[in-house]
Amino acid sequence: MRTYWGLDSHRDYLVAYRWAPDAPEGEQVRRFRFSMTPRGLEELTTQLDRESRVALEVSGNAFELYDVLSAYAGQVLVANPLEMRRLGSGRHTDRVDAERLAKMLALGTLPTVWVPPKPVRAIRRLLQYRERLASQRTRLVNQAKAVLRRQGVVLGRGDPRGALGSAELDRWPEEEQSILLSPLRLLGLVEQEIQAIEAEIAARLQDNPGFRHLLTIPGVSLLTAAVIWAAIGDPHRFRSPKQVTRYAGLDPTVLQSGQADRRGHISKNGSRELRRHLIEAAQVIARVDSGPLGAFYRRKAQRIGHKKALVALARKLLIVAWRMLQRGEDYRGNHQELTRHKELMVARVAQDRRDWKAVQEEVVPHRRAARPRRTSAAA
Repeated sequence: MRTYWGLDSHRDYLVAYRWAPDAPEGEQVRRFRFSMTPRGLEELTTQLDRESRVALEVSGNAFELYDVLSAYAGQVLVANPLEMRRLGSGRHTDRVDAERLAKMLALGTLPTVWVPPKPVRAIRRLLQYRERLASQRTRLVNQAKAVLRRQGVVLGRGDPRGALGSAELDRWPEEEQSILLSPLRLLGLVEQEIQAIEAEIAARLQDNPGFRHLLTIPGVSLLTAAVIWAAIGDPHRFRSPKQVTRYAGLDPTVLQSGQADRRGHISKNGSRELRRHLIEAAQVIARVDSGPLGAFYRRKAQRIGHKKALVALARKLLIVAWRMLQRGEDYRGNHQELTRHKELMVARVAQDRRDWKAVQEEVVPHRRAARPRRTSAAA
């Protein structure tokens, strides 16, 4: 008997709604609540079979839950949370959300998202974590610069550690010395962790054909190629260039009503990190590339100005990268010497990949050896 399940998952528990349209009256609907533990998930999987159809929303553990349930259910779909909010009635509870998922799944109207395979998922998470580390690095630099400004040392965008040689720290108040040196010590540790994550990314991707194709594009570095590769994932899931640019938020907003038809700024939907890396790559291309992409930028800049031309170039770059991944080919204006230099750089970064087991032994405190029990004098 076909059953439709809607799952609303949280950190500690999971609310489930099961709808069986062909069941006898009074047995069509059942509600469950499972704990998000191995035992709780085992209780859920015992309720599933190959006739079960399951829908769940994207959350922090949605893809792991998808992996577990796919082995037991006939179909598992992950719903698009943005589309679900647009289609909602305004009433938002766990029970209502789970029921809505099951009913839309049964009616075939559930808006879904693509579930990345595990290698793509791993690179995405490494990139997200590196982004958080980079944000911490920026905060530490700003804290150090704030102390330097209070003491009359003004810096531009340079590294605050470069001012320590000329600054007369001995004349500063002791609390200011402590506040300055603390973020600088942490800054060194954060930079080491950023390098370790970049080495992990490079080691995982250096032999990936799609990643190596992207490195042939001028202005595309290790991180930019990794971000584009992880964001696009399966290039065949996009049917047109418009879908790719819309996925990255580089499509123009449209306001059309009656006789009014206005095109505004880019929508900025999707990954902000992807847009940022594309814009940074576009800046490099606009400055140094003499090939087709550079010529495209110069034509656009004459017509619409520098800033808009950069956005147009970033959109063009994304479309070119998508086409290359689809066809499995290098960039047609490839500079072989530059590409070879990038490949050597990636290999050099990958060599610094950490032995995470050794790091674990350093980080996890060793348990104290068990003390022998004291025996009584009588014994």
